[in-house]
Amino acid sequence: MATERTDVVIVGVGGAGGILAAELSKAGMRVIGLERGPRLKTQDFEPHDELRYFQRQDLRPNWKRQPVTWRTNANGRAAPLQTLNYGAQAGGGTVHYGALSWRMHEDDFRARSATVERYGARAIPEDSSLIDWPLSYADLEPYYDRAEYELGVSGKAGNLKGARIAGGNVFEAPRNRDYPLPPLIPDRSGLIFNEAAQKLGYHPFSSPRAILSQAYKGRAGCTYCGFCQAFGCHVGAKSSILVTKLPEADATGNFKLLTGAMCYRVNSDNSGRATGVSYYGPDGSDNAIEAELVILAPFTYDNTRLLLLSKTAKFPDGLANSSGHVGKHFMTHLRARVQIAFDDEYVNVYMGPSAQKHSIDDFNSDNFDHGGMGFIRGAQISVGPVALEGGPIGAVTMNPPPGTPRWGAAYRDFFAKYYARHAAIAAQIEDLPYPHQTIDLDPNVRDQWGLPAPRLTYDSRRPNELARTEFMARKMEEMGHATRANLVWRAPETGGAPGGHHMGGTRMGADPKNSVVNRYSQSWDVPNLFLLGSSTFPTMGSGFNPTLTLQALAYLSADAIVNRYRKNPGPLV
Repeated sequence: MATERTDVVIVGVGGAGGILAAELSKAGMRVIGLERGPRLKTQDFEPHDELRYFQRQDLRPNWKRQPVTWRTNANGRAAPLQTLNYGAQAGGGTVHYGALSWRMHEDDFRARSATVERYGARAIPEDSSLIDWPLSYADLEPYYDRAEYELGVSGKAGNLKGARIAGGNVFEAPRNRDYPLPPLIPDRSGLIFNEAAQKLGYHPFSSPRAILSQAYKGRAGCTYCGFCQAFGCHVGAKSSILVTKLPEADATGNFKLLTGAMCYRVNSDNSGRATGVSYYGPDGSDNAIEAELVILAPFTYDNTRLLLLSKTAKFPDGLANSSGHVGKHFMTHLRARVQIAFDDEYVNVYMGPSAQKHSIDDFNSDNFDHGGMGFIRGAQISVGPVALEGGPIGAVTMNPPPGTPRWGAAYRDFFAKYYARHAAIAAQIEDLPYPHQTIDLDPNVRDQWGLPAPRLTYDSRRPNELARTEFMARKMEEMGHATRANLVWRAPETGGAPGGHHMGGTRMGADPKNSVVNRYSQSWDVPNLFLLGSSTFPTMGSGFNPTLTLQALAYLSADAIVNRYRKNPGPLV
């Protein structure tokens, strides 16, 4: 077994791990990053290969070799999920994501307290494990700002130091300065959506995106090619970790990236202190890295799986799991869509990036009165393509309206007429945490390295979630009709399957009895172990994509490690 020694080892060099790699190596710490996929270059993403990136999902894990399984309840046998929406290379999901970059609302950080104050404790489902975050929006605002400016985010402020600004998101929490870049150019779907939303009295705006609307820090602006989500950016305009933070880490001379490296265990001594990690190399060799500081930053499943695989006499239920909460409180964004089509209006929804959306925040979080509705929390509603990824070929995933078959001449004629004349209004719906929604190890399925697959136990068909989804679907139908579309219809229901943006499993909290890490993403049990990424989210943070928040948390953790932990190793309080 080959063994290396370093100051810091980071497992997973994606949206969060790449930031830690750059910040810690710039501070003079020797850092080794482990990534099980390759490190690609901007040149690798040209030409736009729809077969490779959309059909074969080349930038994501292969579900046959790296399976994740799912069942609806603890009594069922899990089956493999056939679409895995996270990254399989250096830079992680930021390489292929749609680049939506949202800040959470102020009340998102105190969802339980805010709900109790406004509606009473009975408004929260009895079986939900909803808690407040151990930090506030004000604590994270400087790190949101830093992420937006260091990475490059395009948008328009809607709340600048408390002053509401028309054209931006007037529901957003106050920010100290505007975005570093103006919004992307609106497409036809955005203009149609804006007109309908304003007609209904809502507040549409251009969604913030980590896509450069103009040249920034030596990178070119967006070319509006239409091949964005599921694809890497061929000009580097998408602010992925691949083109932002990894070059910074390289420049220090303190960073080493090992690709094709599959971490299978966090090693620890008899006291429970982490001593490093073990991993399989690309040649199948068994290797180890000894480090003073261990940072786990792969996707949600693997953060949880690594802890469960690293059992010791001190932690028989998994490393850093004295609370028993590792793997619990799993959440995903619920999805509902209403599709619209026009007889005489060309929308050309695939012109420009798929994240070139316009949104409303009127029904997100607690931005509206939930009294008597039978549910709490809400959804962000946006316009965009039916399939959020895949470029023009993505239209083939569209479910036609009732009465139109999925094959044959009528199906052909439907697409011939509406291919360039359709769009989708989509709700990205918040999901509450529940302790029985879990990630554990599947005893029946193993991956290409012989490790047990992560297993999800999850069913979105709960009363609170069903009521919220139905409410959003009716609002979207109302918006669809306000666009004057000739056809307005709902997409089929999901059957309880996990949606997008999976979170939870190693949640943060203020109490070590009901959480796994503290506000700095530091393990309560193992002070030299940090867990980064959306697995630490105690709630979903409304209907917003998690990437900017997990990146802000990464900057916060890096700051705490460099300026506090390094000087006095131990629990950060």
